Amino acid sequence: ADRLEPKFMVAVAQSTSATVVVLLAMLVLTGRVEPWHLLVSAVVIGAVQAFDQPSRASVFPRLVEREHIVSAVTMSELVWNGVRVLGPTLAGVLIEQLSIGASMLFSAGTFYIMGTVTAFLRLRPRPPATGRVLQQVFEGLRYVKKHEIFALIMLLTFCNSMFGMTFIHLMPSFAKEVLEVGADKIGILLGASGLGAILGTITVANLRGHHPKGLAIIGGAMAYGLALMLFAAAASQGWYLISMAMLFVVGITNSIYLVGGMTTIQHLVPDRLRGRVIGLYAITWSLGPFGMVQGGFIAQYFGAPVAVAVGAAIIILYSSNLRGLRAQMPAELQLAYAE
Repeated sequence: ADRLEPKFMVAVAQSTSATVVVLLAMLVLTGRVEPWHLLVSAVVIGAVQAFDQPSRASVFPRLVEREHIVSAVTMSELVWNGVRVLGPTLAGVLIEQLSIGASMLFSAGTFYIMGTVTAFLRLRPRPPATGRVLQQVFEGLRYVKKHEIFALIMLLTFCNSMFGMTFIHLMPSFAKEVLEVGADKIGILLGASGLGAILGTITVANLRGHHPKGLAIIGGAMAYGLALMLFAAAASQGWYLISMAMLFVVGITNSIYLVGGMTTIQHLVPDRLRGRVIGLYAITWSLGPFGMVQGGFIAQYFGAPVAVAVGAAIIILYSSNLRGLRAQMPAELQLAYAE
């Protein structure tokens, strides 16, 4: 993202993902889909998405002035979380009324639209990074190592991907075995989480300079773990409405600490290193499938609620022991813009 034009990388990644989804939808509609089709599709989409997030993040500073970057990030997250509200709900309705294939084709269409719009964005010119690829990668690693706060934020994101998103991966299990509801009801549950995430994003957007953002990130992570535990407890009792309320709180707290971390990185990382640092951040975010493995293993023997509760406990333990995210940013980071 620091060497090539990021808007074209986003457009290619979105279009490639959409094409894979269309092909998979055709296999589903014709009844020819096999497990290996799903595996190959996941690998291809995962590979192209590795280029998508760093490139997308590199677009913001070339669309808006630096003092508005935080607002741009939070606006982007508002749109993303709005889709989290509408997406699962609409997908559940499409699956219930039409088919899984129809839902996949609709999703692919939105990917194509996103890629087309991004390709035509007008961005301010930016000199590309020069030098060998490995040299540039190590430069990004050295920067993160030098400024500990970025490493701590990435570790929090890693905990979220590995342990905090288990409830999403296990939602089919919650639907069939725990809450005993259909796809439409599960879509509403995930929509409640997305609605809460919108509120959490708005909260982050309204944090002013005198607010201790570091404490907000840590507090949000701890509250997120607690809300996940309460959701697991409510679901295990078959309390659908209370589970929905808990997922609403999950969405709020998750956004406070994840969006807070992302805006901190975007605000403090210099433009010339943004793509590389965001690329490292994207790696921690992309480890969700490994979280599915550990969550599925626990759920197989102890049930989905226990798997979610274990992940929540790990997040609480880690965030409660953090000392590096101070209430005020380290003074040397205020000089990052000049580096």
